[in-house]
Amino acid sequence: MKRDIKKERIVELEKIQKSSQGKIFPADLPFDLTVELGEIVAAELKSPGVYYIGAKKEGDVPSSTELYVVTADAPAISEKARAYGKELPGHPGLRIYDILQPGSGRFVIDFEMRRYQIKCHLPEIEDKDSLYTAALYGAEEHPDYFGAFPVPSFTPRGFTVRHKTILNGVYWLETDHCEEMLAICYPIWQADITLSEQNHGEQLEYDRIHGIDNTLGYLFFSKRNSVIPLYELSLLHSEMKESGVIDMAALLNAICESYPEYTAIHNEEVSKFDNREFIKETPGAGTDFIKF
Repeated sequence: MKRDIKKERIVELEKIQKSSQGKIFPADLPFDLTVELGEIVAAELKSPGVYYIGAKKEGDVPSSTELYVVTADAPAISEKARAYGKELPGHPGLRIYDILQPGSGRFVIDFEMRRYQIKCHLPEIEDKDSLYTAALYGAEEHPDYFGAFPVPSFTPRGFTVRHKTILNGVYWLETDHCEEMLAICYPIWQADITLSEQNHGEQLEYDRIHGIDNTLGYLFFSKRNSVIPLYELSLLHSEMKESGVIDMAALLNAICESYPEYTAIHNEEVSKFDNREFIKETPGAGTDFIKF
């Protein structure tokens, strides 16, 4: 009698979901990676052929590693997703994805596992919005898979009539009210912009009503309020300086002119605690830090 592989996989996943979150004993894993990863301290079957592994290797810094391990026959995982994984010598059928390493492909695996659950109409799946969350965070690291972050078509100050890309998910906009604004997508502003500057951001009415941490919406900054968020982003994303889309000398001039107190506090902290550059004026550079 011919086996119905798809049906068997669905039954297997249903059993996993009804168990204690799919947790399994490390000894029950269908592979042995202790030589490569060290002691396996946690294991969980996330989807057929997709395992979460917590490993600890003596002397490693950090002392523990979190990985997805994907087998060759994992039905949820496409060949494109497998291509993001790292091969281990001696284990040609496996791919590993470092959960804590940016760009490892872990968001692609999250997305494809959740999509598989939804498409197979499996019971007790996580909220379907989690599929959107995985795609949103994945777009920052893998625009080749998810596409770039969408440019907001509407702002708190009118419709977008043209835009300029500063980073994937960071856009300079002009509205139909002839106002210029900075728009930053949720995964970037939530992680890369300080809380004090987040509080200067404007939200769409929909995001205010439903909670921006639920809607995962953009923050918008007026031209004057955009200079410090742009500066904070430039410290974390060197490509901003390399691309030349922002005139950094003019940006620093604008900070000195509009935010002298921030400039003084920043420079005092730099002199005491870290190796960042001082914020200082450049004569003749002006304050027009971005142009269409």
